[in-house]
Amino acid sequence: MNYYLGIDLGTTGLKAGVVTDTGEQIAVASREYRIDSPRPGWAEQDPADWWKALVACCRDIEETDNGLLGRVDAVSLCGQMHTQVLLDDQDAVLRPSITWMDQRASQIVDRVNADEAARSMIIGESQNQLTSTYTAAHLAWIQENEAAVWKRTRTVLVAKDYLKYLMTGTKRIDYSEASGTLLFNNVTEAWSDELLRYFSVTPDLLPEPGESIEVIGTITPATATALSLKQGTPVINGSTDNSAAALGGGMVSAGEAALIIGTAGVVSVCSDQARPDPKFRTLSWHYCLPNRWINLGVTQTAGESLNWFKRAFDGSRVDASSGDIFAEYNRDIAAVPDGCDGLVFLPYLNGERTPHWDANARGVFFGIGIQHEKAHFIKAIMEGVSFALRQNVESVEDLGTEVTAVRAVGGGLKSPVWRSSLAKILARPIETVERPDTGNVGNAILAAVATGRYESPEAAVTAMVTSGNRLSEDSSEILEKSYAIYTSLYTHNRDLFASLHQD
Repeated sequence: MNYYLGIDLGTTGLKAGVVTDTGEQIAVASREYRIDSPRPGWAEQDPADWWKALVACCRDIEETDNGLLGRVDAVSLCGQMHTQVLLDDQDAVLRPSITWMDQRASQIVDRVNADEAARSMIIGESQNQLTSTYTAAHLAWIQENEAAVWKRTRTVLVAKDYLKYLMTGTKRIDYSEASGTLLFNNVTEAWSDELLRYFSVTPDLLPEPGESIEVIGTITPATATALSLKQGTPVINGSTDNSAAALGGGMVSAGEAALIIGTAGVVSVCSDQARPDPKFRTLSWHYCLPNRWINLGVTQTAGESLNWFKRAFDGSRVDASSGDIFAEYNRDIAAVPDGCDGLVFLPYLNGERTPHWDANARGVFFGIGIQHEKAHFIKAIMEGVSFALRQNVESVEDLGTEVTAVRAVGGGLKSPVWRSSLAKILARPIETVERPDTGNVGNAILAAVATGRYESPEAAVTAMVTSGNRLSEDSSEILEKSYAIYTSLYTHNRDLFASLHQD
């Protein structure tokens, strides 16, 4: 039996888990940390908090199973994209990390995108358009507003790669993570000279890029002591959190899709070539496997839409914080027909990312009638989120990748009604994944292949990913009608959404 330590460096917390070569997670621990907002629209973190969280998680695992971490055969990490760490000539952190959530670079983004020549160059080199999420935008803001910090900067690392450096002394980045900087060409798999020149970033500031399935170093003596690991344990290059979660769900081949309904809803579709979206509806990034890319669609408030409903209308109930209320919701909606008797929900409670990229968009219940009861609204939320995910799948298929299989994970899919609605609305077979923590299963798959336990990602997925129910449903005339209404609601209300935010 081989053991792998997976480390998932998320936006609000870090999760560490020991996973076997059969995909079973036998120990897990997590720690939360802060997101600071010293000014409106800012979102920063202290990189020291990530390391403290990792140390605490390893301590918890050791207290549960003394000596387990000493039997770990390899370590692999995934993490939040775009968030960067600036180091000086002594490798000390220069300032708090600007996270992917931060909006301070919005004016810079608007200025750059207004320059058609610059915009075309960025799209041509990175296969994506500039937004305030990307690392390049953060670095441009630092150059313009904190020149003294930028002058002292000698290394730029993305979040999880900073932890890799602390563990091994090696500075490396993987292709999937490099995609999130907007300084990287996903086709040539190299830093882009044109993008580096445009954003005034010299190549020596950036780590060497490579495949996710690579051993980039080993655990140092100091790290071995701090984390209870063996000195010399291999550390894998790793990947972005969304890539690791998709791999842990079993996505390895072109045409396969991974669908996650958590706070947000994410659709990742695998392809055998980079497929940039000329309409900029979806993102085009490198995947965590060799010769594989993904198109990514994100709906901002998927599971969060149902959580909002619970807080708004059942928040005062004594059982509102337990799973009982969601079980009650599932019982109540069982008798609600598809299409919710004409009720359609637009799930844009906090703006929307793909395919609209509209921070002004807001939620809508459309078609409310005297016949509608509470259960109709609950099921309409589930159908509305499913419509949003279908729109993202169709946007990817427009680029030439046919989605042949969907592997689904996430809390929302515990609902049998939601699973059924999603299968009908997508009109594609959906296979659920039994392992709850697919991010660290994905980390373990990368480690198992990189260290030779399995000869290929396909072999590792076969051995380590456990599928659950397979659901195949045909769509219906009423759902197709509701979907047509759904897709037109945003178009007809876009200007009204904008007017809500005008001074």
